[in-house]
Amino acid sequence: MTSSAETASGPPRDPGLQPERTRLAWSRTSMAFFANGALMLHAGHQLDHWAWTIPGVLILVVGAGVYATGILRHRRVEAALRAGAPVAGTVPIQVTAAASIVVGIAGVVIMLFHP
Repeated sequence: MTSSAETASGPPRDPGLQPERTRLAWSRTSMAFFANGALMLHAGHQLDHWAWTIPGVLILVVGAGVYATGILRHRRVEAALRAGAPVAGTVPIQVTAAASIVVGIAGVVIMLFHP
């Protein structure tokens, strides 16, 4: 007989670890956006040019959105694991990945084409 902590596929697992890892991953991602946005704002202030300032503000807004999404996703993952239901969908992950790619490309373009 298996204990309630064991899964059918293997060893026991702690259902509290997955939501915690999810929350930490979203927090790290949002902090990366915040740091990049702050650096772009600083560069815009130093160079006195909007080509750095506007993307910096947008990146900070995206970082806030990623942080809020992480909080909501953490709650959903915890609730799904408690209920034994499938974990929430992948749309927030795909949107965050797309935003990361856009921010990265924008940063490279600004660095290459603006002094």
